Amino acid sequence: MVENSDTPGELRTALRELRIELSISTYRVASVAGLNYSDLAVLDVLARDGTQSPTDLARRTGIHAATMTGVLARLEKAGWIVRRPDTADGRRVQIESAGFARLTAIYRDGNRRLDDVDAGLTADQAGTVLEYVRAVTGAVRATSLELAATESR
Repeated sequence: MVENSDTPGELRTALRELRIELSISTYRVASVAGLNYSDLAVLDVLARDGTQSPTDLARRTGIHAATMTGVLARLEKAGWIVRRPDTADGRRVQIESAGFARLTAIYRDGNRRLDDVDAGLTADQAGTVLEYVRAVTGAVRATSLELAATESR
C-alpha cells in the first residue's frame, strides 16, 4: 500500500503508465494479428459489447463513419467479422465478431500474467482494485463522450 501524501498523483501517474503500456501492447497485438489499431478497437468493442450496427461501432470507437466502412470491409474480407441482416430492419446490418478465438490465442500469455497478478491479491484487495478500475473506466468514458461531443461541433 502506498503511504504517501501524494497518493492521488501517484495513482494518476500509474494510470498514465498503464495507458502507455496498454497502447503499446495493443499496437503489437494488432501487428501480430495482421490488423491495424482501429481494426483491433472494433474487434475489442464487439467482443466486450456484442453485435452492433456499423453506426453504433463508429460512435463507440470514435472512428468516422466513412472510415468505419473501410475498416468493416477489411475485417470481413479477413474473416474477423460477419455482417448479418438486422432482424428489426432488413435494410440495416449488424456486425458480429467471427475471429475471437484467434485474438484469444494472441492474448493468452498476457492473460496468464494477469491471472498470476490476480492470484496474489486477497479478495478484499481485488474488490478494492475492481471498484477503483470501474470508477476510472467510467470517468474516462464520460470524458471521452464529452470530447466526442466537442469534435462534432
